[in-house]
Amino acid sequence: MSNTKKAFASVFAVTLVSATVLAGCGGKDQNAADNGASQGPKNLSILLSHSNAKYAMQVKDDDKYIKELSRLSGTNLKFEFLGHGNDFTQQLTVRFASADLPDMVRTDSINSTMHPGAVDQGVFEDLTPLIEKYGPNLKKKIPAEAWNSPKVSKDGKIFGIPALSALPASRVVYIRQDWLDKLGMQQPKTLDDYLKFFEAVKKEDMNGNGDPNDEYGFYVRENLIYSNLFFSEFGAEPNTWYLKNGKLEPGMIQPEMKDAIKFWKNLYDNGYINPNLFTNKAADWEAGIKQGKGGVWTHDVTNYNTNWGIPEFYANEKGAKVSMIQTPQGGKGSGLWPAGDQIYFVWVMPAKNKNAVEAIKFLNWAWSDEADDFFAMGIKDTNYTIENGKPKWDMNAPANKDNDASVFYQLSINPRGDGRMMPRVLDVAPNSDALKAGVETANKNVIKNDALHMPTLESLKTKPELVPGTNAGTLFLDMFAKVVTGKEDVDSAFDKFVTEWKRRGGEDIIKEATNWYNSFHKK
Repeated sequence: MSNTKKAFASVFAVTLVSATVLAGCGGKDQNAADNGASQGPKNLSILLSHSNAKYAMQVKDDDKYIKELSRLSGTNLKFEFLGHGNDFTQQLTVRFASADLPDMVRTDSINSTMHPGAVDQGVFEDLTPLIEKYGPNLKKKIPAEAWNSPKVSKDGKIFGIPALSALPASRVVYIRQDWLDKLGMQQPKTLDDYLKFFEAVKKEDMNGNGDPNDEYGFYVRENLIYSNLFFSEFGAEPNTWYLKNGKLEPGMIQPEMKDAIKFWKNLYDNGYINPNLFTNKAADWEAGIKQGKGGVWTHDVTNYNTNWGIPEFYANEKGAKVSMIQTPQGGKGSGLWPAGDQIYFVWVMPAKNKNAVEAIKFLNWAWSDEADDFFAMGIKDTNYTIENGKPKWDMNAPANKDNDASVFYQLSINPRGDGRMMPRVLDVAPNSDALKAGVETANKNVIKNDALHMPTLESLKTKPELVPGTNAGTLFLDMFAKVVTGKEDVDSAFDKFVTEWKRRGGEDIIKEATNWYNSFHKK
């Protein structure tokens, strides 16, 4: 058993004991009074990203949501927001270099390049005993796959607390249900079903603008971003790693990939996909779907209530309706994206601050049932009301739309991670039944990932052109584009690509990946 697995096994064993004791006391998790909040408010400073949320970018020191969170948790909270994306990376790197750090810091991993060597240098508090003593809710509610990640643990010790993404899996196939209804067709289940739908879309003026040639069955985005459909059905998905004959290898070099590429070329030759698929930028892609140019696309279930599921989103079509469905079944596989560890980011506690106990107590409260209503619906009588004993919350109400305030309490200051799809939100959100069904569908669209928990390989850090997947500038995407558009033959081009990939360093990449796999799984 690996060290990280031993660390989680220890935590999980205590979790079972805690759960049993709690069940005997009525099944409730430990709340603020149990974790020390009753002794009087303690101070806790927190450094994080504003997550590109408008409200967080403009938040004031006396913000009502931070005040309410402090009151509920029994902790005097002080948040400091850095930028997002590359800005956050640069800013946090500077903060670590200066050693000017608060009590809780958001990072992407305990081994992040923003603070190289921090674990070995004793920068971070060993949280293992503190979680055992003060974190029963953390142990009970954060899934095993997250604790098992090297992003939070090293040598059997836990140095970080995982904050989770909105869902374990979020990608679904979106399809224009109103187009299916108009054509008298059922939702597609097999590859042949999809092709029949695409052919019907090609022949008919589905968006009703008088031009039968401006709709496409499958609407694709540049670099195949949110467009990696019709790969796993043939047994190989380019972003996924597979253990084959004792070696951990990327899906993009598997022989089965040839059949997937041939299928894509057929889509292109028959006009089933947009001819600008390799240059269709995100904004243009979304605008095209809004204008009724796509019958099928893939994206996150989390966006259902913000664009795809709103009839008014489709500017020129009355009665537009979408469904969220599974990938094609009946082939050599299925799914849209490899399984992940669900870690959105990681909390670390600088040891020199000597305030890790309060941080764990706060996080333990944040993961309690008591905290659900705030992180889902905000402040009672401000963001939601109670009517006939049930909460009434409207994401489009003025208080929640104010600079996207709901994003602030569900995401920006939510120490659990992204709470926009937590069960409490799904219970009160518009289109609740559709969202819950979409979540179930997304879970079915996950691909088994033999490289789960694998860190970025050293052999790939300086060779972006060899990175598995469809990133811009990769050898794979270059070959794929040439074959799909008819510039090269699939058999010769694919074989040449695999040979070149291995020659440039692919063999070393496979060796490093395999060594990691064997070490992690103690083979």
